[in-house]
Amino acid sequence: MSQILEQWASGKGFSNTLVIDGHVHVGAWPHAATFKSLDEAADSSINYLNANSVDAFCALGGGYMEGLDDYHLGNDFLLALWERLPERLIPFMSVNANDNKNNILDELKRMYTAGIRCIKLLNTYQQNYPGDGPNLMTLYDFAASNKMLIINHDWSESEIDKIASTFQNIDFIFAHYGGGYQNTIINKYPNVHANIWNYGPMGWLDRGIKQVGAERLMLGSDGFLNSMSVGIGPIVFANISDDEKRLMLGKNIALLLNKVGALPKSLKDKI
Repeated sequence: MSQILEQWASGKGFSNTLVIDGHVHVGAWPHAATFKSLDEAADSSINYLNANSVDAFCALGGGYMEGLDDYHLGNDFLLALWERLPERLIPFMSVNANDNKNNILDELKRMYTAGIRCIKLLNTYQQNYPGDGPNLMTLYDFAASNKMLIINHDWSESEIDKIASTFQNIDFIFAHYGGGYQNTIINKYPNVHANIWNYGPMGWLDRGIKQVGAERLMLGSDGFLNSMSVGIGPIVFANISDDEKRLMLGKNIALLLNKVGALPKSLKDKI
């Protein structure tokens, strides 16, 4: 039996295994405010991480990204929470792709100066702004020039095909792995990866691992909107080796974060 599965299923957590949740939401969200205040966010985040034996999480700053919402508020909340949890939180800034191009660039520069090295996009929620639209192509160009990591809720096949080939020094991450065309793109481009959060039929993740490899997939629970265990479970129960599980639980995302200087110092020795 897998030692990782045995330990986790018995409530003992993970030993000698780096665990980083690559897809977590904090702050206000249209269908669920995950925390009522900064203090609650800081305290509860630590409780959730410790309860699930998660070393750190990639935080996506709330739902201030739709319509006329001010996405700067979500980024400000993220910066404040990062200051509270510098070794446990890895911040991913956000923008509204429909905003003025200069405003988007100004926010990218502001957050980069503050130390942010990662971006979360949600353009399909922003009047379905195209993933290869001019404002986002400008954003990708900034990211390429400044070594930034990008995660998106989703790109279409033609969009990710275009941007992955154009910006080969950027690592792109699908927030929700679903197989299908994503497998084709992941196999085609070494700079495309995926969080595994998804619902699927029995064996969906095992089949995905066989098709693209465990080194291209990673934990992403879509917490705190979901329980972290919903993301961890499919990995620990997968019919793969413990070494492959360690890749998906933390090592894969840690290597990507380390490339852009976003991995907390305390975790570098655990890669």
